[in-house]
Amino acid sequence: MVFKFIVKKMMLALGFMACAMSITAADYPIGSPVYQNGKLSVQGTQLVNECGFPVQLRGMSSHGLAWFPACYTEEGIKALAEDWGVDIFRLAVYTHEWGGYTTGQFKSKDAYNAYIDELVDICGKYGIYCLIDWHVLNQGSGNPNNTLDDAIPFWDYMSKKHKDDKHVLYEICNEPNGTSVKWDVVKKYADEVIPVIRANDSKTVVICGTPTWSQDVDLAAENPLSYDNVMYTLHFYSGTHFDYLRQKAQKALDKGLALFVTEFGTSKADGSGGVFFDECDIWMQWMKERKISWCNWSFAGKNETSAALKGNSCESKAWTNTSESGEYIKQKLAEPDEFQACYNAVGMVSYNDQVFLTPNPVKETFSLVLPDGAVATGVEVLDMMGRVVLSVSDANETVEVSDLTQGIYFVKIVFADGIAVKKFRKE
Repeated sequence: MVFKFIVKKMMLALGFMACAMSITAADYPIGSPVYQNGKLSVQGTQLVNECGFPVQLRGMSSHGLAWFPACYTEEGIKALAEDWGVDIFRLAVYTHEWGGYTTGQFKSKDAYNAYIDELVDICGKYGIYCLIDWHVLNQGSGNPNNTLDDAIPFWDYMSKKHKDDKHVLYEICNEPNGTSVKWDVVKKYADEVIPVIRANDSKTVVICGTPTWSQDVDLAAENPLSYDNVMYTLHFYSGTHFDYLRQKAQKALDKGLALFVTEFGTSKADGSGGVFFDECDIWMQWMKERKISWCNWSFAGKNETSAALKGNSCESKAWTNTSESGEYIKQKLAEPDEFQACYNAVGMVSYNDQVFLTPNPVKETFSLVLPDGAVATGVEVLDMMGRVVLSVSDANETVEVSDLTQGIYFVKIVFADGIAVKKFRKE
């Protein structure tokens, strides 16, 4: 049965009353990815939410924090959460390249820590997950063991500081590489770093890079790490990596490894060429079918094909000034999330799979399709901060949202025995 509503605009209601759910904290806006899923963990090959339901996170990665600092501010992250609709933002903390953590060229280590903490808190404010990435790459860090003297105190600090943050994940080495950097070399590094993290934080998901720029997940599957809540990094660029890499990844999945694509691009592996949308579509469908989470490289205005923004967009705060790649990724992010939320954890029914919103994206109006016989006792439209911006006053024709600005919103539908929260994009 279809319920259609006439809506009148209300003043922002900051004191919104949420259901008492164990997974939520006051800092996470209602309807946001963290609100819906809580603390993540790993079960078998799957990233799952606090209630054990499979989750596919979709989001963006920063480029080097020192190279494009104008992009990595509250305004930039707010745009990613509210307009782009990301579930997760990855902080790429380069180690040895210019401005890297170990160099002192951008910030001192203490100042770097404080900057990362600030970005983590901003992600939490907008209810999106934050992946802290120790971005080993080339100059002195292709072998992650070369960074141990800095990595151990870094992860000791981060795991103490953020152990209680439901929205944080740790990526301990980005792209191990080099002819001598085999899986046993990476595993040696992980066996030094993960115990440091686990001494402070026993639960947060740890993601470990794999050799050959995080492609050799099949080799890691032959001798996996012996820790809980661990995933393995898979990276691809659709102009360089094709079915052979998906076959390697499938071998790893078949052996029980949990994979996370913490970085991928629509270009060639060096960031140029393309854009290779047809091959990226194949990768996207492959990840969707397996609920493999991903972060696109990169949210930056760099002069390369893989950058999601055009040059100087961050400096001018033009967060919608997307490149060809960025527009493609933004469209993918606009597709509805398939989270099965954790409402069942407190005895309430989740109606998310039984409630539909059409059309989506929305320009002027939308309709709600509710289960037969179900009666909605309340319907509200909320922004990304959990503030009520529209409220239903009568059951009639359509939900009128033409007065809302463009961006991501949620519809909260309350039933006598449960709740549904649906995300939509206002265009």
